Amino acid sequence: MIYLNDNPLSADPIVSSPGHIKRFYKKHRFWKATIRIIILSSLIVLCIFYFFGPNVEWKSISDFNYSKDANFMNYLCSNQPESQLLLLEHQKVEGYNFFDEVDTIIPDEVWNNLPVKAAYYMIVRNEDLLDSRSVIKSMEDHMKNGTRYPWVLLNNQPFTSQFKKYIRKVTNAPIFFGRIDLRTWEYPYWIDVPKAEYLMLEQGLSHSIHKGISLSYHQLLRYQTGFFFHHPLLRDVEYTWRVEPGADYSCHMDDDMFMYMKENNKSLGFALTMKESRATIPTLWERVNEFKELYPEYILPSTATIYPWIYDKQKNFYNRCHFWSNFQIANLSFFRSEAYQKYFQYLDSTGNFFYERWSDAPVQTIAAALFLKKEQIHFFNNIGYSHSVASHCPYNETLLQKCSCDINSNYDFHRGSCTKRLLELIDPDTLNDMYNFIRKKNITMSIGIK
Repeated sequence: MIYLNDNPLSADPIVSSPGHIKRFYKKHRFWKATIRIIILSSLIVLCIFYFFGPNVEWKSISDFNYSKDANFMNYLCSNQPESQLLLLEHQKVEGYNFFDEVDTIIPDEVWNNLPVKAAYYMIVRNEDLLDSRSVIKSMEDHMKNGTRYPWVLLNNQPFTSQFKKYIRKVTNAPIFFGRIDLRTWEYPYWIDVPKAEYLMLEQGLSHSIHKGISLSYHQLLRYQTGFFFHHPLLRDVEYTWRVEPGADYSCHMDDDMFMYMKENNKSLGFALTMKESRATIPTLWERVNEFKELYPEYILPSTATIYPWIYDKQKNFYNRCHFWSNFQIANLSFFRSEAYQKYFQYLDSTGNFFYERWSDAPVQTIAAALFLKKEQIHFFNNIGYSHSVASHCPYNETLLQKCSCDINSNYDFHRGSCTKRLLELIDPDTLNDMYNFIRKKNITMSIGIK
């Protein structure tokens, strides 16, 4: 007899029996279900391990020629095409693709006709377009051949195409638009954020510290102190001229300032000095002294430096004098040196760029007093410069013929300036010119040389 569920060609009566068929069918279903469960479980484990496993990095796997496996897992676990996975958030939303790509290198050919690898650099935001155009135009108008060195503009946000378009209209020099690495801009991991936010509120509300309440200002000051010179766009740059949005230049500049710095072995150039507010740096000097004890090998003898200019012997404390660094021409080898790097890292580890309101001006000035010889610092009396509350106008009749500034508004003659005492150390001849000029112009002492 042939059963309907049997193979009619089978001659084996045992194989053809109804009981065997039922057992075989149950076994077949069991193994089929088991295999499906195993496959499904394996895929789930792989997906979980892929996304949450602490020791698995698919990027490193793809580096070992397993990119197909990695791409397969990407697709398997997310069910999205690879092209979609590589897009950033704003690229996936219609109408948000109005930001251009950022620049990351200055091409070698830019340096072909330049005597020094140097650049003007400015940290700026899109909303500062007018102030940025104004200062670039001011420099273009007062330089003999315009600003022929490249411009490097940095932003912690993407530059808009409109910003780039209108900046390019005010200069023929090469311009590069870079993005600040947010890992150097945001809070570092060791910062107690609630504490920092509370103290910043206190700085602004209780102590009336200028921009003490602004997180972005704290971030800017920290970045200017310890990170800007590491930006990829400045990788091959030897000297930088820091430019501040809204600043103004008032004297014609016939000389190449970068060439002067290089030929005369200068590391830091300034035009203005002033005193820092006590409330912004209550513990800075203590931390500096701790650094000096830990790393005495980096500290130059005080007699060879401008250290006597910043040190108050009577009070055994920092007198708060500093270079006003929003105009600064610098040899980047100073900031990139081992001594400066150790110094910044130590100060940064305290968290006081956020807990207090330490800024680049006093921190860099103290570094110059510790690590540079006084011959490496230069006073640019020939540059007419103004920004916000202070201005410098040359005290020299010959230089003034090329300037449009008001000598009577010169901050160097103000009690808050520290320039006179610094010139005693680094440039006595210019100090004599200052005194002679004051007498000739009958500038009253009430303005306050002190």
